[in-house]
Formats: sequence, C-alpha cells, structure tokens
Amino acid sequence: MDVVDLNYELIQLLKDCSAVLNAPVLLIDHNNRIKYHFPDHLKNPPPIVRKYIDQYIDQSKKFLLKLQFFSDPFNQHVFLYPFKTSQGTEMVIGIGPFLHQEIGRSQVQRMLKVNDMDPTLESKMMAYFDQLPVFDRMHMLSIERLLNIILPGTDNNFRTANAMSKKYYKKDHSSKELISDQGDEIKRQFISSFKMKDHKALHLYQSYKEEYSNPLAEADELRSEKNQLIRMITELTQICIEEGGPRDELESLCEFYIRYGETKESTEELQELENNIILTLMERCGSTRKDAYYSPHVEKAQRYILNNLTEELTLKDIAADLNVHPNYLSGIFTKETGISISQFINEQRVNEAKELLSITDYSLMEISILLGYNSQSYFTRVFKKHAGVGPKEFRKKYHVMG
Repeated sequence: MDVVDLNYELIQLLKDCSAVLNAPVLLIDHNNRIKYHFPDHLKNPPPIVRKYIDQYIDQSKKFLLKLQFFSDPFNQHVFLYPFKTSQGTEMVIGIGPFLHQEIGRSQVQRMLKVNDMDPTLESKMMAYFDQLPVFDRMHMLSIERLLNIILPGTDNNFRTANAMSKKYYKKDHSSKELISDQGDEIKRQFISSFKMKDHKALHLYQSYKEEYSNPLAEADELRSEKNQLIRMITELTQICIEEGGPRDELESLCEFYIRYGETKESTEELQELENNIILTLMERCGSTRKDAYYSPHVEKAQRYILNNLTEELTLKDIAADLNVHPNYLSGIFTKETGISISQFINEQRVNEAKELLSITDYSLMEISILLGYNSQSYFTRVFKKHAGVGPKEFRKKYHVMG
C-alpha cells in the first residue's frame, strides 16, 4: 500500500488512539499545519518548541510509511508517520509530544535563559508542558509496537523499527543490554575503555559510528549527527550512573549537552563537541563511591539544589521545601556530607560553570546570571576559591570549541 485514504475511519482511528494511548495525536497537513488534534483541549506549543517539531516533520517526510521517533532539546518525544493521501497530498500523523519526566519551573526558566527567550513566556511554557503525558521508556516501546501493527505499511518494517527502538529506549536498561544488538564487539570495547577512563574510547566510538550509522537519517547528515549525539549522551549518562556517578548532576549535565548540541550548525562542530562530551563523562564515570548513602532529607536537599541552581537558594527555602527546620537540615547535611549546604551549592555551580566555560562561548556575565549569581565579580571570587584559578584562566586552558 503506497497511499492512505483520508476519511472518517482514519480520523476516528486517530481519536481512538489518543484515548487508548493517553497521548496527544496530531494530523498535520502538507504545510505543517495541524489539521486535527486529539484531545481537543490540547494547547499549541510555543514558537521555539514548534520550530523543532517542524524540523522533524520535514525530515520525516523523506521516508513515507515509516514510523520514526524524534527527541528535542526540551525532553519531548514524538512518533511521526508520513503518508500520501489518494489525492497525492503529503500528510503526517504525529503521536505525541510526550515527556519522559516532568518538567518543572526551574527547568523552564533555564530553557528561557539558555535560549535567550522572553522570561514572560514562563507561564505559557509551563501550561504547555503541564498538559503533556509522562511516559517511561517501556511505555514508549509498547506504543511503538502497537503503532507498527496499526499503521499501514509499517508491519514490513517491524523488526527494523524494533531494532531502532533498542537504541532509543535505553534509559531503563543496564549497559549490558544496550550492547546486545549490532556492533557488539566494537561497542563492548568502547564501553570497557570508557569505564576504564582510557582515551582510546574516542577512536572506538568513531569506528562504531562509521560502521553502524542509522540508514534512515542519511538524507540529513546534520540531523543524523544530532540524533546520534542525543543517543550517545543518554547512554553514557546511564552508564556513569550505574558505575556510581552522581545521578542528579549527571542528568543535569545530560540535559545541558543535548540542548547545546542542538545549537550546532555543522557536523564538524558536533563531532568536536562529541569528543569533549565523552571525555567529560568519562571523568565522572564511577566518581562517586557506591557506598556513600545519605539520609532521605540530605538526598532530597541535594536534589532540590541541583534542580534549582539557577535560582536564589537559601537554607530557609530548601528546609521549607523539605518541611523540616533549617537548623536540623543544616546539621545533618554537614554531618553526613562533611560540607555545609552553602559550600555544596557553590561547588555544584562551579562544576556547571566549568562545563559552560569549556564548551560554550557564553560571556562570564551570561554564565554568572545563568547560574544565579548576583554579580560577575562575586561569581569570579567563588569560582577562584573552588577551582584555584579564575574563570578567564580556566577557559583559556580548557576551552575546546575554538
């Protein structure tokens, strides 16, 4: 079957899919306008979000009757299925967007700052993300399997699609399961070198990429590289966590790298960034002792801090969020971690600043604002105290993007 009839039965099927899957379902016309959407109350995405969706729609049209999966820098995921009507008109069915985890206000504020967007868009962005369902990776995989059966023309590609799924739906599986498909030996060597902090992992990863690139993305080399980068970042982040790395710090770093990768405009820039990411994550692999357990209040305090690094953080506010007395929280935090809450906050901000100084061209003022400091001079003092050198000297030594 090369075409799909656009009729009442198809529209009803899309409506039923939305109800059964509990996910937004879209029908997009040849001008990338949403012709139908279910549920009816679904809010349209803000322009910056829609820009990425439009890019993915255009890319998907190159492969008619193939179910394709895309992720954007805002942690949204969507399945796209392009087809032609019996009249020859190109259209796309979209299942999604949906999220893998909830997006909080602090993340939205960080998105706005990083993308140099109007802060007044915060409420609109929050309202948009709040309406989206949150699915774990296994739920996404189940949806894909169903769609491959329901949608015309996809059943012949069922095994191929599932092979691709194992690369996309990786966060709920161990690193051993991630390497069980194609490229077993090269990938085992790469992961082994990565865990041992051996720099030959860079060469092994490039060898794996060259031999097992995604054939469906060859028509758009830049998009293909970005999708590969997203997969690599997510997978290595999970491996680092399994090896005992700090989950919240690594997930925050993962989110930043994915967003930053989307700003690159050439495959050369992406490949240079890719090498830096591998080296950075390699240093964090197993950097935290696996037996370093903290009490629930201390873990929640650390998580709150890592999720709100761009905000003004005070002991009073953190304690209020945990519903405990500030003196109690301060005491157990220092006792268990060996440092005060304010020291922990500054350490995490300096770690984030090091990443920004290494791989971006943001000014010191932009970095200080992004990390919640009131002034560039105060940021510089804090950075020098924790890093031993000033931010300018650090950038001069470690900046790799040129």
